[in-house]
Order: sequence, then structure tokens, then C-alpha cells
Amino acid sequence: MHLAASLLAAALLAAAPAAAAEPASVAALLKAFAARKTADRVPDTGIASVPPALAAAGVTRFVVDDWGGAPIPVWLLKPATAKADAPVMFVMHGVGRDADRYVAEWVDMATKEGLIIIVPEFTRQDFPGNRAYNFGDIFDAKGRLRPREKWSYAAIDMIFDRVVARERLAATSYVLFGHSAGAQFVHRFVLLGVGAKMSRAISANSGSYTWPIGANRWPFGVSDLPAGLWQPARALGAPMLLMQGTADNDPDYPSLPRQPEAMAQGPHRLARGKAFFAAAQDAAQQANVRFGWSCALVPDVGHDNGGMAPYAITLLRAGPLPTGGECRLMKKIGS
Repeated sequence: MHLAASLLAAALLAAAPAAAAEPASVAALLKAFAARKTADRVPDTGIASVPPALAAAGVTRFVVDDWGGAPIPVWLLKPATAKADAPVMFVMHGVGRDADRYVAEWVDMATKEGLIIIVPEFTRQDFPGNRAYNFGDIFDAKGRLRPREKWSYAAIDMIFDRVVARERLAATSYVLFGHSAGAQFVHRFVLLGVGAKMSRAISANSGSYTWPIGANRWPFGVSDLPAGLWQPARALGAPMLLMQGTADNDPDYPSLPRQPEAMAQGPHRLARGKAFFAAAQDAAQQANVRFGWSCALVPDVGHDNGGMAPYAITLLRAGPLPTGGECRLMKKIGS
């Protein structure tokens, strides 16, 4: 009987498919991510562990749970090239909440630049829907203003402080970059003047915007914000860069926001970004405040965080950028 059971177990083992090997490199990991639907791959509760390829590149994951809201897993990329005085950049993920892919797409550039990357993971369980992530969770489901310390935006400075202490860094400020839903997070963060320690913001390929002029209500406008939240001089004078991929122009893109207010902003992301930049300049002129935003067009890049990232680095290297006017077309990298 024992022999028969052993033979059966051996036969079942032989018939079972071999376990998939862990991707041995970041490039292989990104290919594996692309082969699966994000919604199937990323649990509502968050990603359980750091893949070995990312750990080898300097990625760790820890949880910040001492701010005003739900615990936030934080993906930290500190490559071997990053020194104690390294610059720090937040990278805000998109609607898929796939922090692992977002940090993976920055590994090569962060290693080359000696840059520290922080990717907060806003899980679907603790930050459900657009309201709790992209829109900052500043209002509750009944439209009541929530305490400022509980806004999703309020977590960023707190996470920065925790990373600086944990890694013994010299940084006193950070760059805030976001793509897609992350870009929605970033530009609304700027409009509300939340980040006291933010040195620069980059909003790349946002799908919808909060118009700084006109009668639209939050999250598509500022007309209904309580007194003191909308401060044009502070918001429109902030050092924010809007980045638009010139190929991010598909009106049928699956995740393109289609609320009536979003559709009124333009047929696709490229058009909406240009219109938003123009509207912000009009708002600054009407309020008679300084305009501090810049706008760059990234040639031949579509809705792609990895494709936008090298251009973001190029623009950061360039220092202060021209403000106002038309969105400026960048030179194609490698041309």
C-alpha cells in the first residue's frame, strides 16, 4: 500500500506543471508584468512581497501607519549609486495600483542618476476608487470636508520624513512625479497646496483635471472648495511641470475618464492636458498672480510611465524651465 501511494504521488508530481521561475532581471520582470492583466495580478489588499529582481536592485517595502489614514505600503528604491545626499523623488502609480511595476520602470534611471525613488502603494482595499486616491479623499461620500490630516495627499510629507529618518538621508525636499491616475493625484495635490516639502511637481499624462477657473465643482473644478483651500497665488505659482505624450491621443483608450466633466475637457489625454495648461494661464491672469507652471510635449510616447520617465529626468537635469506660453515639444531622446 505504501509503495502504491508513493508511485501515485510520484506520478502526480511528474504530471504537475513546473512552478514558474522568478524573473531573473528587472527587464524580465517587466515582461512578466505585461503578460498579465494588472487587475488580475494586483490584489485589493496590496502586493505581498518584493520580487527578487527588485530586491537585488535595491528595492525594499515597508509600511507607514502613523499618519492620519490607513496604513500605506511604501516601495523604496535605493540603488547602490545613491548616496546619503541623493535627491528623492516620489513616483505615484496609476489606477492599477501596481507599485511594483512603477518602481521597476525607474530602476535603470535611478541607478544611473543616483536617485532615490519612493512609490507609495494606495491599495484598493484601503483607498477604494477615484475619490480616495486620485481625488485625495478630501470629501467623504456625503460631500463633507474631511480633516486635512486624513486626506490621501497628507501622507506624502509624512512618508518622506519616515524615509529620510529610516535611510539617514540629507534631503530636505522631494520631487513629486505621477503618471496617469498618479498625475491626477499630483496636480490636485499642487492645486490644494499640500506639500510643504515638495520642491517640484511633475504631472504626466493625466486623464482628467481640476479646472482652476469656471463653475465646475471638485474634483473637476475649484468653485465649491471651502474658503481658504483654493489660493490662486499659491497653486498657480507653484513649480509644476505638465508632461504630455504626443501619442497619448486615443479617444477610445480603455482607462480614459469619461465623466461628462472630463469629456468636456477634450477627446483624449493630450488635448485635455493642453487645454488645462491654457486654462491655468487664464486663471492666473484673471487672479493677477504669478504663473509658475511649465508644459512639455514628449515626442511619440503614448500612455506609458516607462516611456515618460527618461524625459522627466532630462527635464529635472535642465533646472528651472520656461513658464507659460504654449506646451514645448522636447527633442526625442536618441535622435
